[in-house]
Amino acid sequence: MRRIIFFIAILLISSAGTKLYAQVNKFQALYLINFTKNIDWSSSDLTIGVVGNTKTLLELESLVAKYPNISLRKIAGTESIEKCQMIFLPLAQSRNFELIQGKIGGLPIVLVSEDESLASKGAEIAFYMEGNKLKFILNKSALKGAGVEVGEKLFSIGKVID
Repeated sequence: MRRIIFFIAILLISSAGTKLYAQVNKFQALYLINFTKNIDWSSSDLTIGVVGNTKTLLELESLVAKYPNISLRKIAGTESIEKCQMIFLPLAQSRNFELIQGKIGGLPIVLVSEDESLASKGAEIAFYMEGNKLKFILNKSALKGAGVEVGEKLFSIGKVID
């Protein structure tokens, strides 16, 4: 009987975690869309590149359909990342950070990472969890280095580092 109760408890805990992570993917996608609205771009047409496979990409696909000026590009490796204005780097792809950073350095491309530690290493924006809430870090010097202008609204709601 104890084994059955233990097994049910594990199932409930894991399904709650799965639901929470699904919500995180949805909020990441919403944030990415809102980032595009609060950054001054040189063009009105924007491309968000997503490195690898991630559920955030699926969430983005449904959102982008509502924005004719935003397109998505799934990125494998580093091909065609220079054609994007924003790149989303999921946690599972963090090992490619330096390679991508080297390829886009100095270009007006905003790298958004799911790994909060990459904000201090040069990612312009990084997501992090505070309790059950998704938040983001803005790396002010990295944004300046990318040559993009960020609206004050983002600075007022995000955590800012230099």
